[in-house]
Amino acid sequence: MSMPFFSMMRLRMVRGLVLLVSVLAAASVLGADEAKKKSQVGASPSSDILNVGDKVRVIFGDITDPPVPLDTQIPESGMVTLHLGHKFNFKGQRRDQLEQGIRDYYITNGLYRIITVSIEVPPRPITVGGEVRSPNTYPHPGKLTILKAIDLAGGFTEFADRRKVRIIRSAQITTVNCKKALDAPAEHDVEIFPGDKIQVDKRGLLPF
Repeated sequence: MSMPFFSMMRLRMVRGLVLLVSVLAAASVLGADEAKKKSQVGASPSSDILNVGDKVRVIFGDITDPPVPLDTQIPESGMVTLHLGHKFNFKGQRRDQLEQGIRDYYITNGLYRIITVSIEVPPRPITVGGEVRSPNTYPHPGKLTILKAIDLAGGFTEFADRRKVRIIRSAQITTVNCKKALDAPAEHDVEIFPGDKIQVDKRGLLPF
């Protein structure tokens, strides 16, 4: 027995609505995924993240008698003293967000009604010297380890002492065993910061 005409039409309408809802739901999921991908693509590159050793210039504007621009280097603690003696953590901060955070601090605490903050970062070089194939000064890419820094300089020469590679940071000297870094990078392939100098010495004639 055939289905009445109106019942058949009602069934087709229900099926159409179910199909439409399914298509809209799928489109919503795809749209969310696409937005997530775009947000990841548009994220600030690592080179815009401030690191220990970065030289920065902090400029205040739109205030009466603005201070002289501050030229400084981010210390190990990350804390930098700015206008009126207020301290801010620069280490690991994204530059644009830090600018906004400093501005908001001065306004929220009633120090100024209007103020602008600009943080300038010059090129971030490192120096790799000694027993490497291309000793030179290289730009810091934003995230770097000692093995990658050696690769930037063309790798070790056959005379390099890979067990005692020195990192010179300000007045501090750290010795790294790059042979161990190859075997256990998570433990020994230490991070290199802007301004670091890497010195690879020539190994001795004796094996010890």
